[in-house]
Amino acid sequence: MSNIIRILKNKVIGTASLFLVVVAVFSSSGLASNGAKQVKQIPDQPYGEYLAGLHAAIHNDLSAAADFHEKALALDPENPMILKKSFTLFIANGRYNDAQKVAHKLDEMEVSDSVVQMFLFLEQLNRKDYDTALSKLNDISSAGVYGLFKPLFQSWVLLAQGNSAEAESNMTKTLESMGFKDFKKFHAGLFYDYLGKTQLAEKMYSESLVVPGAMSLRTIEAYGILLRRLGRVEDARQLYVNYLEKAPDNAKLLRALYDLDNGVRPQPYITSENDAIAEIFYTAANFLIQDNIRRPATAYLRFANYMKKNFYISDYLLGQIFEADKYYDGALESYSKVIKKHPLYFNSRLQMAWVLEKMGKLDEAIAAMEKLVIKFPKNREVLGALGDINRMNSRFSEAGKSYTKYIDSLVEVDDKHWSIFYTRGIVYEQAKKWNLAEADFLKALELRPDQPQVLNYLAYSWVDKGMNIEKARKMLERAVELRPYDGYIIDSLGWALYRIGDMSKAVEYLEKAVLLQTDDWAINDHLGDAYWAVGRKYEARFQWRHALSLKPDEELVVKIKTKIKDGKQ
Repeated sequence: MSNIIRILKNKVIGTASLFLVVVAVFSSSGLASNGAKQVKQIPDQPYGEYLAGLHAAIHNDLSAAADFHEKALALDPENPMILKKSFTLFIANGRYNDAQKVAHKLDEMEVSDSVVQMFLFLEQLNRKDYDTALSKLNDISSAGVYGLFKPLFQSWVLLAQGNSAEAESNMTKTLESMGFKDFKKFHAGLFYDYLGKTQLAEKMYSESLVVPGAMSLRTIEAYGILLRRLGRVEDARQLYVNYLEKAPDNAKLLRALYDLDNGVRPQPYITSENDAIAEIFYTAANFLIQDNIRRPATAYLRFANYMKKNFYISDYLLGQIFEADKYYDGALESYSKVIKKHPLYFNSRLQMAWVLEKMGKLDEAIAAMEKLVIKFPKNREVLGALGDINRMNSRFSEAGKSYTKYIDSLVEVDDKHWSIFYTRGIVYEQAKKWNLAEADFLKALELRPDQPQVLNYLAYSWVDKGMNIEKARKMLERAVELRPYDGYIIDSLGWALYRIGDMSKAVEYLEKAVLLQTDDWAINDHLGDAYWAVGRKYEARFQWRHALSLKPDEELVVKIKTKIKDGKQ
């Protein structure tokens, strides 16, 4: 009973879950049928802690979930269900010592679980007990992804034992099997690179790049390091430049290019079997994240960190997963592990600022970004972020100043900078500085003619102000031609037609806009106005009521209510 009281006091779980806790405790104890006299004889049960832990896990609070499961285990240390769930949560939360105890307990109980066996294999590998590690590896099922991992792991363990010929033979067999060719060839490249067989390593790296995949960046990093070690500096430079054309802001490749230009000696990519195993888990997690499969990816990254200390790229990816899961404390902790000299340090600190904003700590977030402006005066990305965070929180004056600093820092303005002028134009428009806003919108169109977002925003603003109506109509028709399924742009054209008196056409476009964007109050309000204008008064009031239900801006509520009552005047 104490568990239920504790949960009720702390309000950890919802009413439905509390009901389940009560039913579980009562039914297991026999209290419902045997009366109150038996209460003193009932041992404390883990149901409350277990269900509270599940609730915390569902809401991605891994730390709280792990804490609750630890308490549940203390109450029922032999329960296989609680043990397995606790193991999963301890790994996800990075509590390796707790996970180790649970893994051994499950192993003693002969509870079959490949993830547990995987961790026991890694434990032996960390201890350099290679014979036991191979034995544990054989206990892991070969189903699914484990069939991909196991032969790669085996090659590295054999190599660590000094059986290089057997390790190479095993790697050759692995490459002959079907499926995941780019994954296998990348890791074969690391294997041969570590062995010093550079021709084979180069072959594997280059062949793995033929198939586009989530690991191509890591392949380029490893390949580039190999080329630099071989003295082929220009080949390495061309490799980096080619990839940077696709991802010009990639911090790691920019650092690699900087190191190359400044004669910084490249460090080996893999220095031990532990590094190699960690890399397998990291690249697997990267693959999963491309499909937004976050839970297994979290476990793989934790395994990677277990095998390789200070694996900062893994910490950074964990931070991204936790941020996406709204587990903000975990995101901050993971991002904070990235050290100053690492290429992802700036990115991690910028993401920490965004996490603070998501936590409702706006002043702390802005202060963190302002510190980055001082630390990285040549990095205009943080100026853009500072503008964005202020704009998103309706601090338009501050946002405009940051965007202006960004623009002033540009040595040369070209077509790719249309968006910064467009965004500053939005800020000026929101701040009621129309002349400045219009100039920025026109500049954005000069840089990127026919850009649909800019055409829409500028033309809609003109229509709303009763300016340049015919020109705005043509611009909006062009925007609709470019984005035929964008409800907002179609709404803008419908509203322009309404303003110039073409009511039947206005209704046609506004009806289409509502179908494409059902949850926007302004579009529903516009359609209501158009219906009223063509005499469809019942439908007009329906649309206005629907617009009201979508929670419009407070100052417009009275206007919509007046239209519902008195019609459009």
